[in-house]
Amino acid sequence: MLARPKRRQRMVLAAGATAITLLVGLLGGSAFAGETAGTAGLPADDPARGLVYQGLKSAKDGPCAGLFEVKGVTPTMCTHGPDAVPVGLSVKTRIQPFAAAPAGATTNALAVCEGDGTSGRRVEVLYVRGSTSRYAQYLETFRTLAEGVDVIFNESARETGGERHVRYVTENVNGACRPVVRDVQIPDSALHANDWAPLLNAVKAAGYARTDRKYLQFVDANVYCGIGGFAGDTRKSDANRSNSGPEYARADNGCWTAGVAAHELGHTLGAVNNNAPNASGQAHCTDEWDVMCYKDGPNVVIQTKCPDRAHDQRLDCNHDDYYHTNPPAGSYLAQYFNVADNLFLIRGSGSGPGPQPGQNRALTATASASYTSSWESVAAINDGAEPTQSNDTVNPRWGTWPNTGQQWAMLTWASAQALTSAEVYFFDDNGGVRVPASWRLQYWNGSTYVDVPGASGYPTALNQYNRVTFGGVSTTRLRVLLQSGAGSVGLLEVKAYGS
Repeated sequence: MLARPKRRQRMVLAAGATAITLLVGLLGGSAFAGETAGTAGLPADDPARGLVYQGLKSAKDGPCAGLFEVKGVTPTMCTHGPDAVPVGLSVKTRIQPFAAAPAGATTNALAVCEGDGTSGRRVEVLYVRGSTSRYAQYLETFRTLAEGVDVIFNESARETGGERHVRYVTENVNGACRPVVRDVQIPDSALHANDWAPLLNAVKAAGYARTDRKYLQFVDANVYCGIGGFAGDTRKSDANRSNSGPEYARADNGCWTAGVAAHELGHTLGAVNNNAPNASGQAHCTDEWDVMCYKDGPNVVIQTKCPDRAHDQRLDCNHDDYYHTNPPAGSYLAQYFNVADNLFLIRGSGSGPGPQPGQNRALTATASASYTSSWESVAAINDGAEPTQSNDTVNPRWGTWPNTGQQWAMLTWASAQALTSAEVYFFDDNGGVRVPASWRLQYWNGSTYVDVPGASGYPTALNQYNRVTFGGVSTTRLRVLLQSGAGSVGLLEVKAYGS
């Protein structure tokens, strides 16, 4: 039998003239009961507590090995499973909207915004509903909750001397930078299904399936409390699957709190890997107080290592499991994936190291192209998916068939990048798309595109990256210019590195 949650959750919103103070519905301790997948199969559903396992399968191998896989979703999506509703909330009772700010009060805002509000890897907030819309009634609530998630991430970063902010899709609202909230209507049958897959597929069909997006879903349904995608990838690399999308974090209307949203978004960003020092084995931690920690199985033992109960509003008690802006050499987070390094977060000035020479800058860029075949995706060139061969039939790719001649694919950044090298992996299906006859790299110098200086050469090898080093340039745009040969041209991945 699953353990019952024992402690009370609370959410208090105190509105000030110039700042948001949130004591939000937080996750931690034994707030959630376990979602352990035993060898006998899936746990029994407990709909009253948001524990619905229909549509999931316990994966024994493949990318979701040791986790659950969401059936009926392409590409493969892994999850830690559903989270039980905290005490003090109800899956069946909708959270009430926040009161509107008094006339003349200062508009709430994100503490830090970046770039044009859309380029690069970003978290996009969705209000997912059926035929009944409460968008206008809850818009301010969703914005404020998303800003509360940002507070949790940044205040946790400050505990390690750093700064991190959620890189949201943003817009200007009365002179303030705030998260965009999309109004996404899907069929009522998909909204209320006791299975996440119909909703996911409907949201994807509505256009929310970008590889440079994490989608924070506030779902107007009463099925789950929360559930999120989780890669379980421990690699300390920009190619870690937690650094790419599309990925989805879901909170249903009984759990519309910043704490639940931060917990589920935390899963999509890579918390908590099962080889962490205090891992529960089910994508959570066991040392309280902590947003991501709780007793998630009958045999899990919780220890209180951070006695200040207020830390239930923060990430990573003692910062040794999944979140540290500058982990000590030799520590677990210096060797394995660290959510504080996730490319969907903004690194503030003075927040530890910025982009490092070994970091792939392409992962933070927006991809575009001269032409893309309707069944291909230009976003594939910087999605972080590692090709297995030039004729890779598993990962997304960019191709230009049937167009031939000169074609280009380009990376665009919100701010200038100091670049010194790049790597290109060609797509070649030995049919209509072939390795180019020639290619070169160009950068935007502020007025036109020019070849990078001092290029070391442009190899065209198959089944491997083709590396080019060049004299340093500072630019917001880098493009790969390709001249077709035996067929159309295409790319599987482009990487860019700087000094």
